[in-house]
Amino acid sequence: MNSGLYPETLPPCFVSKDAKRAFHGLVGALDGNKFHERKTEYVRYSGTKHDGSRRFFGTPNIVSYFHVSSFIWKNWGHFEANYALSSYSIGTPKIMDEGEERAIKVPSLSELSKRASKNLRYAPFVLKADIAQCFPSIYTHSIAWAAHGIEESKLDTNKDSSSNFFNALDFFVRNGQRGNTRGVLVGPDAYRLIAEFVLSKIDDELSKVVGDMVVGAVRHVDDYYIGLRTEHEAQSVLSHLREVLATFELNLNDQKTKIHSSLDPINDLWAQRLRDHMNFFEFHLAHNRLERGITEAVTSARDLGSDSPIKILFRSFDEVRVYNSPGWDFGEQNIQRIVQKHPHAIDYACLLVAKRKARGLAVDTEGWLAVAEIVVRRSLALNHHHEAIWLVWLLFVCDIPVPVPMVEELAKSKNAHIRALLAQAHVDGKLTRKPKLALGARLSSVDANWLVNLVARSQEFSKAAFSGLYTDEFEHLASRHIKLIDFEDHINRIRPQDRRAISRTRYGYDDDEDDDWGMEEGEEPGF
Repeated sequence: MNSGLYPETLPPCFVSKDAKRAFHGLVGALDGNKFHERKTEYVRYSGTKHDGSRRFFGTPNIVSYFHVSSFIWKNWGHFEANYALSSYSIGTPKIMDEGEERAIKVPSLSELSKRASKNLRYAPFVLKADIAQCFPSIYTHSIAWAAHGIEESKLDTNKDSSSNFFNALDFFVRNGQRGNTRGVLVGPDAYRLIAEFVLSKIDDELSKVVGDMVVGAVRHVDDYYIGLRTEHEAQSVLSHLREVLATFELNLNDQKTKIHSSLDPINDLWAQRLRDHMNFFEFHLAHNRLERGITEAVTSARDLGSDSPIKILFRSFDEVRVYNSPGWDFGEQNIQRIVQKHPHAIDYACLLVAKRKARGLAVDTEGWLAVAEIVVRRSLALNHHHEAIWLVWLLFVCDIPVPVPMVEELAKSKNAHIRALLAQAHVDGKLTRKPKLALGARLSSVDANWLVNLVARSQEFSKAAFSGLYTDEFEHLASRHIKLIDFEDHINRIRPQDRRAISRTRYGYDDDEDDDWGMEEGEEPGF
């Protein structure tokens, strides 16, 4: 709970590392009341996808999430046992050390091609299958099914069952999403662990049915690559996979499921070619090399209808520390234009600019304010939270004054992430004029405004009393001044020269190393 409450797609000022301290003195009472039916809302967050579509993430009520997190911690051995059932998964979560930016790390997609090549062995055919809407489709009752078996679980559905004790986790999950049984939240780390728990059991059930037909297989979260000897066997395994998934109330995405030659590359060739153009280290050229890389990324993004090439470009900028180089001005102007057309990369862009600011170097305040005014206005009208909140965060951490009209429009948003950000910014002196959040005389502890309400009370933005089923718990947390938004934590973390702007432990790509880039302290790239 200290590092896995929020979706990682939120700006890094959203932190929960203070939870352990703030919950001190409350745990006993929470454990005693854990089976009380207290349903809560979560805070939705409209995020981007690489192809221009949207995805909803969620931040669960912090007290509801306590029960989910506590159950997983107390029963971690059972989770590990279920993960071990799968001979296919390469996405088993890794528990991070205390103090890391996330509680867990899921192996990145870069692992897929390496592991697939090994596991698929000599197989001439590959069945590529994708679970449709995996997290939003997981049936919460299937959590107990994966632990105790489907028939056994259906015979005993008591939430406090001593034999089918994973019924409790089903109950806790449902309590944190208004009692809904369909789907688990996308974003918080506990739900990644739960999804992998269920999917590992599905792998085991599939393996029992298909037996030796499978030469080898890999699964990364909800994507399967299964090696087979013949096309007929591939069709048979596909049929069995559909049946096993159906027993767990899941389905395949037919548009992304197909049988193809094992010679077809798993990694897209465009990505491999683009990374070659991004190899700035090797060439140590100046403006023309930077311009070529930008052109290649933008052209690829346009041709593919995807923002993924832009994210590769921005990660390459991070690798060579473009924010420290003489080429920054040219790069910054292009970044400003790019983010208005490629919203899925807006987080990486903001992180690059924040890194430069953290290093004490100048940023184009006038240009970024203009970009923010364009993008925030459009995003608020469309309820596109991701774009609005990242650019507002950037204005705050770069000490760029936010115009009063923009604050007024942001304050009208119904999204608690945005409203909580404004409340904390005012408390921290980043907004001299108090935003009109219209919190009311009673602050709900259970609806979708729980986050802004808790931030407002704990940081003394509001003196209103709490209401709802978690009134006592929220009063306790507020009295201990729990900190759920911290603008300085991330800036202090990335200020050292050898820290990346785009954290690998938070955003999870390439490998586990986050500190050693192969450059010595003070060494500059050749721009």
